[in-house]
Amino acid sequence: MEHRCSARYNADIKILIYRYEMPVAIGRIKNGTRHGLFIESDLSDVKPLQQLGIEILVYRSAQKLQRYRFDSIVIHAADHGFGVELDTLSEEAGNQLTEMLRASPETPQESELFDMVANA
Repeated sequence: MEHRCSARYNADIKILIYRYEMPVAIGRIKNGTRHGLFIESDLSDVKPLQQLGIEILVYRSAQKLQRYRFDSIVIHAADHGFGVELDTLSEEAGNQLTEMLRASPETPQESELFDMVANA
């Protein structure tokens, strides 16, 4: 039985996943809090205690992308995704993440994310 300190927000936010500062996969945040996220992804070879970078790209206006980058540690892995704990966030970063989870803002199409990875 899990013991959570706060309720999770369901979401559907596309993200880029980084390993060793290099983009390695695309995923989706399916739910989370300001302290942790469950990410659905085809990324293989994800193991507990592995460090990953998470980058959320959100449209703030018609053509302006806002980037949010978080460091995380994998807590558990499943067949279709993995759970991460976020490194300590500032109050402002935590509030922005919570706002994004609640709103599930418009994110780039997968083809746009692939282009961003290719150009990184």
